[in-house]
Amino acid sequence: MLKHFILIFFILFSFSHFPQDTDSLFIADSTQTSDSLNVEFTDSTEITDSVKSFVTVKRDSVVPIQGQPLSETSTIISKRTFLFTNYRYTGDLLRSFSFNFIKDLGFIGQPHETFIYGVGNNGISYLQDGVLWNNRFTNSLDLNLVQSEDIDSIEIVPSPRGFLYGPYNNPVTVNFITKDFVSPEPYSRIKYYEGPNGEAMIDGKFNSQIMRKWNLSFQATNRSVDETYTNTEFGIWQVNAKLKYFLSNSVNISGSYYFVSANQGLNGGVDFDSLTQISNDPNTDLYDPSIAPVLSPNRILDVTQHNFGLRTLAKPFEDSKLDLSLYYRFNLDELKNQLDQDSQINEIVDVKSPGILASYYHEINLIKAEILGGYESSKIELNRQLSWDTSGTIRNWDKKSIFGTFILSANLFENILIPSIYYKYTKQDFTYLHPSSNRGLSGFGGDLHLHLCPEFSVYGGYSIHDQILFVDEYVKVAEARINYNKKDIGINLRYFKRDGLHLPGVFVPPYGPDSHYFITGNLSGLGLNIDFQFWKLLFETNSSYYFDGQSTYWTTQSSDYKKGTLNLPELHINAGFYINGKFFDDNLDLKTGFEFFYWGKINSYTESRLGVVIVDPTNKLDFTLAGEIRGAAIFYFIWENLLGNQYYITPYYPMPERNIRFGLAWELFN
Repeated sequence: MLKHFILIFFILFSFSHFPQDTDSLFIADSTQTSDSLNVEFTDSTEITDSVKSFVTVKRDSVVPIQGQPLSETSTIISKRTFLFTNYRYTGDLLRSFSFNFIKDLGFIGQPHETFIYGVGNNGISYLQDGVLWNNRFTNSLDLNLVQSEDIDSIEIVPSPRGFLYGPYNNPVTVNFITKDFVSPEPYSRIKYYEGPNGEAMIDGKFNSQIMRKWNLSFQATNRSVDETYTNTEFGIWQVNAKLKYFLSNSVNISGSYYFVSANQGLNGGVDFDSLTQISNDPNTDLYDPSIAPVLSPNRILDVTQHNFGLRTLAKPFEDSKLDLSLYYRFNLDELKNQLDQDSQINEIVDVKSPGILASYYHEINLIKAEILGGYESSKIELNRQLSWDTSGTIRNWDKKSIFGTFILSANLFENILIPSIYYKYTKQDFTYLHPSSNRGLSGFGGDLHLHLCPEFSVYGGYSIHDQILFVDEYVKVAEARINYNKKDIGINLRYFKRDGLHLPGVFVPPYGPDSHYFITGNLSGLGLNIDFQFWKLLFETNSSYYFDGQSTYWTTQSSDYKKGTLNLPELHINAGFYINGKFFDDNLDLKTGFEFFYWGKINSYTESRLGVVIVDPTNKLDFTLAGEIRGAAIFYFIWENLLGNQYYITPYYPMPERNIRFGLAWELFN
């Protein structure tokens, strides 16, 4: 009933038209003001190295100031790229990046670990409009908690610059740029999909200029799935509201509120040891939920978030921009684990994080300078309750960080050559990890961006920065890439190398000593994206290969050191062949075809006592269809795992069997 109520609500409040692929990522400039707001938008349809979207502002109009990407050298995954993708959750939106790998836990709604540049939990700064979104206790983020339908574009910062952003020195940065468009008339959109086992998602968005200089948007999302294996139910509500005030062409002020309430069954995967004792064919019965036992049949995680933000975008001078954000993050994790009829463990982690973040950009002739800085103070309370110990355990920590970043670039030969240098200093107080971690951390580097012509660019960068922990060793990162984009073909080839990283990997949530492992050493990889369009036929491929570095990993349960690349497939290929183009007098924009996935051998660390398990190479084939009708509605259909392959990527979490999912995204009466 609640889903139907939301649907009726958005139908009743829908009055205007806006194309599905409107992109709110643009840079505008005007000195005109008036009593009305009227803007037109265009969109970039490629994965690019810079933002190409722009806005045309009519005379006598107030101009909204838009946020800009963190770096001109970043890879931008535009909305148009994932608009025709049958994604389930936010983590799927990163699949088009070559150095992306999802350590999939099979069951829908699980906290799958996402790797970028070979770095997973506790090593990626996930930002939303520049503000850190990570859980401050784990320094990680379950991407199920990020509202996918509010994302306009995704920015992946080059690996040499990854440590520059956010209050921590995480080696990788991903920035989710949210939708921030201004609709001259009320706008609404609804998206719905459903699949087997009660899987469903409904999302509704409303945006309107409620007064001459005020814009209001509201969005609500609900996702859920029924239980298949024991303890696999999942449900989540996500709501955001944004109010923007256009003080002038030089100052825009916006307030935002995000609410998240999630319930996840964390069963730990199939208990393969127990299965071998009750089954004559455990490798087959692993995929039968009526037979296969799970490690944690009663472990449930409830997550509640309240996130507030106040943002000011200003243009103090010509060719300058100021971005100032005040924010408050509240995160409550309640982990309940019923061990047996008489024994239960409950762990509650309460995190409150106020902070301030500022960036100032100024361009003078050929020189561009950017200064970033911020301060954050987090209060963390861990309350562990044991049924056999009524006293319980309460621990409190303070986690503080202050940082400053300086970036200097030059536009040489009419922007053909752009060299940059950068430096960051961070003062962190992480005494709950180790007393010596309360120290200053610094890093510096430089890169070169060469634009030989509009279709061809070359990038190279190198940086050195301190560890976030107490290890007195520098992390050294280098990356080189070549990008070629023309009308019918796009090629992106990149290579990265990282030495000296000492990083604690964590599960989400990482409670208890059994959920930690450590990785140290070197890693390098080669990534390739190719898009080729011939007439109405499109071929896309996204692949990565990781060279077997001198990595050493160990667990908190064992002092044994083991060498090898951890948690990453040797070779990962995602290739698709589609019919792609416009049909029926351009009334139908269609993309349909087959998508093939291949994962090579993986040394996978498991949550169970099995430690590291070698996962054999595996693959799957999907049939997918997405068609946009007259720029207003998109119909989605996917036949997943077409050949019915039984496989897993993470031991022992069976991946979904053959299934069909379909949905619709519709601009209602706009």
